[in-house]
Amino acid sequence: MEKSSNKVWSYAKTGLFYLFAFLLVVYIMLELFLPEQTVKVFQFKPYVVLTQSMEPEINVNDMVVVKNFDVEELEEDDIITFYADINYDGTKEIVTHYIYSINENTDGEFIIRTNRYYESASAEVPDPWVLTGDDVLGLYSYHIPWVGTVILFLQSPFGIAALIVNIGVIVAVVVMIKQGKKEEVEDEEKSD
Repeated sequence: MEKSSNKVWSYAKTGLFYLFAFLLVVYIMLELFLPEQTVKVFQFKPYVVLTQSMEPEINVNDMVVVKNFDVEELEEDDIITFYADINYDGTKEIVTHYIYSINENTDGEFIIRTNRYYESASAEVPDPWVLTGDDVLGLYSYHIPWVGTVILFLQSPFGIAALIVNIGVIVAVVVMIKQGKKEEVEDEEKSD
């Protein structure tokens, strides 16, 4: 009975591993080829904060996790992550700010203005850009302090090399341990 229970547990662990691996591969493929769709498929997506515009509420190198949203449910003072051409150079960057105002134009399209963090509500000034619902990537859910530092390191060439070397070392150690156990079993079988 115990062998059967161990076998079931072994199959369950293997199944969970393959499920996790499959979901990880799907997530990576979405991030590589359709990054805007990740939040729609998985209902969340992490981003790393690169500027001080939300300090002390959200600091540089914090990881912000956003969730899928419905534009009609957004409200003033919600925190959103969005695309904006902040330098007016034709390239849109990813920004996380508060919603300053939401209005509908005559075509029924939502026009969103944002603002950075201000200590006083009377000091709030809207950002110069104007967003539509299509520019919004996600609604802020929570943030994890300093995790972005690790993510940015792993995305750098040195971090990728370090990760590959460490994975290689771990695989080599696991193979050597398994080989040692296999030899022990073979030696025990020969002695019997």
